[in-house]
Amino acid sequence: MKSSLKHGENPHQPGFLVIDERSSDPLSLTQFTTASGEPLTDHADSMGWVYLTNLSRGLDALTNVAAAFEANLGSVPKICILVQHGNACGASYGSTDEVMSHAINTNYRASYGSLLVTNVALPNEVAICLRQWMPAQRPFSGIVTPMIEEIGAAFFKRKSGTCRAAVNPALADVGLKSIGPLQQTRSIRGATLNQSSSVYVPSFPKEWDQSLIEDMCLAWGVCATSDSNCITAAKDGKLVTNAIGQPCTMDACELAIFQANRPGRGRASELAGAAVVSDSFFAFADGIDALARKKVRAIFATRGSANDAAVAEHAKSFGDVIVHTVPDSEGRVFAGH
Repeated sequence: MKSSLKHGENPHQPGFLVIDERSSDPLSLTQFTTASGEPLTDHADSMGWVYLTNLSRGLDALTNVAAAFEANLGSVPKICILVQHGNACGASYGSTDEVMSHAINTNYRASYGSLLVTNVALPNEVAICLRQWMPAQRPFSGIVTPMIEEIGAAFFKRKSGTCRAAVNPALADVGLKSIGPLQQTRSIRGATLNQSSSVYVPSFPKEWDQSLIEDMCLAWGVCATSDSNCITAAKDGKLVTNAIGQPCTMDACELAIFQANRPGRGRASELAGAAVVSDSFFAFADGIDALARKKVRAIFATRGSANDAAVAEHAKSFGDVIVHTVPDSEGRVFAGH
């Protein structure tokens, strides 16, 4: 079924949506409703390209974080992802509904107008807490949740337009099964590209303590669904930085360091003690060096560079930093191309 959108990626671009009504994916667009229970697809003409792509990328991030937790720790915590321009700008995991407050505060400015994606249900009493946690006069562009009541959804109305709620009970049960082999399609000039989705989920060393594994699950799930080249760091259950879309890995490392040290982040370096993930290998030792000098706790990356031996040897000079790699042919998680 083909439906017109409010507009394309920019307001001057017309856009439309082709809906696959036969999809068996429990997280497909056809399985989402509004807070009042109407099919979300019935409102395509009031949604834009950016909202829908943020929705898809947010679901990818949520399901990858959940899958990593299930694979490594056997259970999935409460998770919240904030998405801007197709990439996670805030994220958190934990045992209480306050994961949403923590996600907002990981990047308070970027949370303005972001899309919130979570596996946390939002009855009215939780929705009012979320409204109090969010930036004062700038509600989200949308909230994607297993459940929200109509009264609760009304708390998030914006002065111009709406903060659209997208509801799907299947979000409460995301995990390994949620990243099944789906087809990905992209149009280029004169052709269409097709590929299966990546189903790789890392297994972190069992000798690592639980807090490190948990932070690695968050960092990996975000990194695996962010524009490459990407360096992502998490600490104490929260996203520290998501340095995305850089020409080379060293550029992403420098951006990660800059973001972690920006004013308002509290201590001098939020990277100290963090779990760090790269979406590919370090072609040179400079990236490892820059991160290790900020006293990160561990780095997860792939290997496959001609300089692997030199990079690994340099990493050994930082005896208190764990560097764990897997083959690039197995664990590379480029996204956004």
